[in-house]
Amino acid sequence: MPRSRTQAERLPLTAAQQGVWIGQQLVPACPLYNAAEYIQVDGPLDTTSFAQALRKTVAEADALHVRFEADSGGVTQLLNSPGEWELPIIDVSGETDPDRAALAWMRTDLQAVVDLQRGPLFAHALFRLGPNRYQWYHRTHHIALDGYSFSLIANRVAQLYTAQVTGRPNAAGRLTSLHAALDDEDLYRRSSRYEADQEFWQARFANPPQAVSLSERVSIPCGRLIRSSRQLPAQSMDGWRALAGQNGATWAEAVLALTALYVHRHTGADEVVLGLPVMGRLGSATARAPVMLMNTVPLRVPVNPQTGPDVVVRAVVAQMREIRPHQRYRGEQLRRDLRLVGGSRRLFGPMVNVMPFDYGLHFAGHPARATNLSAGAGFVEDLAIHLHVRADGAPLTLDVDANPNCYAPAELTKHLDQLTELLTSFTTVRPVSR
Repeated sequence: MPRSRTQAERLPLTAAQQGVWIGQQLVPACPLYNAAEYIQVDGPLDTTSFAQALRKTVAEADALHVRFEADSGGVTQLLNSPGEWELPIIDVSGETDPDRAALAWMRTDLQAVVDLQRGPLFAHALFRLGPNRYQWYHRTHHIALDGYSFSLIANRVAQLYTAQVTGRPNAAGRLTSLHAALDDEDLYRRSSRYEADQEFWQARFANPPQAVSLSERVSIPCGRLIRSSRQLPAQSMDGWRALAGQNGATWAEAVLALTALYVHRHTGADEVVLGLPVMGRLGSATARAPVMLMNTVPLRVPVNPQTGPDVVVRAVVAQMREIRPHQRYRGEQLRRDLRLVGGSRRLFGPMVNVMPFDYGLHFAGHPARATNLSAGAGFVEDLAIHLHVRADGAPLTLDVDANPNCYAPAELTKHLDQLTELLTSFTTVRPVSR
């Protein structure tokens, strides 16, 4: 039976929240779980209407209004009614470099340490860079929202703002409650599907391959990371689509295949295991629920020195077809099943996070585009590769986060340069390799 909303209601955590909670407790004063982005609006913005739309959206997103309590029985979350919170509206239009000034403020705020037992879990700010240019900054602890949730929040704010400014109210599109996500997860855990998924993964990794890395050094996560970023040419997408179309794949599967090929060329491994973040939303109950549900599952990709890109793409397609129905089974649980918890034992090597969230934002007709500042992924065991693909005209962006105990900054930059070269080399249709 669905739960009813009451003030300070005590609720369990989603499995994804449990993982974030444990990680944060290992480094309580670390801001690595802060996820953040800013959205630039190209056009005039009614700041009063924007503030009203944002506050309505935040009130709907009840996962933002929890605090966490731990005792001998475990950890629970207390769901509170939305409280008061500040929205700074900061005018940097008079600065010599308004963009730089706004970004400096954001990066400082991104280092804020969130107290999960007290909150708040989020922060917003609105920057005026000029009469027709604004940037909306949004930071939230990853225990509350995953990457897909950020797109839900952004689209809801744009929808409510547009309805208010144009005078055409639109009640459709309300965000789904945290309760729906918890009920859906509870049903899954008690279902035969859960047991089938567990059997699938345990059989698939009965004889697991070694999780190879691009680094010769192995280290436990250290509570820090280093990042290097590149903007990719827009025609890269045409190349991925061409490679995918020749092999019955999606462009995202083509990117996964090229990344696996890159890892193989640097390690010689005949099977590459990539970490694959998945949304964990297979049903309509959670399609509009802004909450932390993301899961990371292992993707095994066979590859050898004679294997061409087309063959690797087809291998990824086959692997994805098999694992897709079983993606709700938690990666953390699989690691426990396989006794890969603790020390330097790994289930996969580099993680590849393709984020094609279709923001497509407009604020009363004025276009807006999003820029990621932090994935909020917390600990990085090895490498975390994030490809940001937006439908709003923002450039393709490749961010690589690394464990600094495994990679020096110069090494990370070299790998990013070489990976970028491979990803951008497929810009024409080629003969298909067999």
